[in-house]
Order: sequence, then structure tokens, then C-alpha cells
Amino acid sequence: MFLMRLKIFVICGLGWSVLLGALSLGNERPGLSGFNHEELLGRADRAFRMRNFLAAEKYYRELDRRLALQLSKLPPSDKLEQIEIEEELILAPFGLGHSLIYLHRYSEALEALERGLKTYPDWANSHPSLVFFQDPLFTGPVVSDLEEKMKVSPDPVHWLVHGYIQFFSENFRQASRSFSHALSADKGSFMAGYFSGQIPIAQRKTESAKLQEFKELDADKLEPDALIDYGSSFFKNADYQTAAKLFKRAIDLDQKLPVVHIAYGDSLFALGRFDEATQAILTGLEIYPKYAENPINRREFYNNPSEFDRQLRNLENYVNSHPSNLNARFLLGYNYFFTQAYEKAEEQLEAVLSSESLHSSAQYLQGLIQRFNTQKNRKAL
Repeated sequence: MFLMRLKIFVICGLGWSVLLGALSLGNERPGLSGFNHEELLGRADRAFRMRNFLAAEKYYRELDRRLALQLSKLPPSDKLEQIEIEEELILAPFGLGHSLIYLHRYSEALEALERGLKTYPDWANSHPSLVFFQDPLFTGPVVSDLEEKMKVSPDPVHWLVHGYIQFFSENFRQASRSFSHALSADKGSFMAGYFSGQIPIAQRKTESAKLQEFKELDADKLEPDALIDYGSSFFKNADYQTAAKLFKRAIDLDQKLPVVHIAYGDSLFALGRFDEATQAILTGLEIYPKYAENPINRREFYNNPSEFDRQLRNLENYVNSHPSNLNARFLLGYNYFFTQAYEKAEEQLEAVLSSESLHSSAQYLQGLIQRFNTQKNRKAL
């Protein structure tokens, strides 16, 4: 079977013993010897997408072992030389690192990712975005866990992994902040230095390329996933009008996608269309109420978080002037909820319980607030 090969530059010789570190070059793992590289990568990818991260780790680790074995056989050299290695192997350290991130084994993940970057330094330039990192349902719990650890621990590992996720989520401002913090603690940090150089390149390339690409497409022929992807890019670029149109088009094609209803509502909120925003968000929460169980911070959806703060102030001013508009009050409580301002959220949610259309969702969010506060108090003990 033909395997695609990538050309990479490496320095062979003693440096590889340091690079490979504790990676085992021993015998193949039992039960995996019958699979070629492509089959292993396919199994790893399927397991990852199904969130079976333990299985994904097993397959990626075997591919990573095979990569290390190939590299260890290179003839000694002190020069930078170009070699060809199968793509399935080059991707292995990154897949392994991503699986370990979702298993909350951050130090191991960082080791694998750094090894991957040293083997394939064009990774960030070739893969400026990774869809699974952009999905708050998929990645929100990991980001929240990292941010909690960043508050209480000086360990740069959490800042580096957080920055890595933000970079490949195209949240470049957040990524820059995390990597800058890591650099301040360790000026020799390989990963922080690498991505600090990549961020300005990716910022210019990603947004302009994606938005330019969209101009050449017929939006009426795009599938819902593509519409959501482009809509998210326009949202981050503060073009909320276009984002709303694309999200609405995706809804028209598939009404059962909860996240797109919520994204549509967020766009309408940004445009000041508060009643419509509430209805869209309610639909999303009705389809998939567990969306609210992930402690997502709405500010992270913006390239410039001050944009969100400005929009929230507009909504607060509107509610102060129109306290009888229960849709707007629910929307305010919803935004407080997703910025973890739970006391303010409860005040607004309590005020809308008399509304038949709002009661169920408001009560559900209130229940989650009580649960989160209880969990927080238990951790404090």
C-alpha cells in the first residue's frame, strides 16, 4: 500500500538520544504487529473522534515508537539534512499529545508535542487550526481544568498546553498571553519560543485566507459544517452580520445541530437583536441541554474579549431600561452564566421564571449553578 511521505529536516547523531528521551524503542506492542502505519493511524483517528482517548493513545503511541525506531537508525551527522518519512509516523507525536491532553496528562502531552515539533517544525504552519480544539463541547472541560491549574500553580506546563490549544483554536490573543507567561518563567522554553514566532504568521495567514476563500465560494452550496466553520471565522473577525447569515443558513439545512443555534444566538446578541438571540439560544439548549454543563467562558469566543464586554454592557443598559423584557433578562442571565458570574446570573434567571417559554431553561441553569457552587465548596474543603 502506498504511504504518503513528508520531507523533513533533521540533525542526526547524538542529539536524537536527547530528543527521543524516555521513548521506548523496544518490541512492538502485543496485538498491533499486524497493522501497517496507515491502518494504525485510521484506528487512532476513529478512537479519538469517538472520545476513546485511551485507545487513541495506544495506537498513536505505537506509531510514535515506530517513528523513534526509524529515526534511531539514521547515520550519525552534525548537519541539517532532509529525509523522507511516512506521514502516518510524522503525525504520531501530535496525535499522542492530543490524546494525552484529553486524558489530562499534561506533562506527558507536552513531551510528545515538543518531540513532534522538533521532528516536524512545519507543523504549526501546515495545520493552523484543528477543529476539535475549536469545539467547546469537546475541549471546554480541558481548557477549564487547565485554567484552574494556571491560577494556583506556577508550573509552566499548564500555560504551554493551554497556549497550544488556543493557537490551534485560532484564539491567537489567548495563545500569546499563555506563551508569554511561560517565557517569563523560562526564557529558554522551546515550545513558548516556537509559538511566539508562529502566532503573528498564523494570524495574518489564517483569517485572511479563510475569509478570502469564502468570497470565492457559493454559500448556497456549502454543507452545514462548512457554514459553521466560516461563520465562526467571521464572528472572530467581528463581522457578526455575515456570521449570523451563515449560521442561519446552516440551521435551515439541519435544524438538529444544537451548537449552531447557540452560535446564531450569540451572533444576534452581538448585533443587539436580543429577543431573536434568546429564541435561538433556547432552541439550542432544548436540543442539547448538556451544552451548559461545560464551564465555557464566552469571552474566549472573541479575538478581542473587550468586544464581548462592550456587547454585555449594551445588554445590561437595555435591561435596566426595559426590565419587563424577560427575553432580554434571560439573555443577560445566560451571558452571566457563561462568564461564571453566577450570583448575577441567578438574579436574572429568577426574574424570568414566571415566563412559560423561559421557565424550563432558566430553572435548568439555576440548578447547574447550585451544582457548580456545591462542587466548588467541596473542593475548597
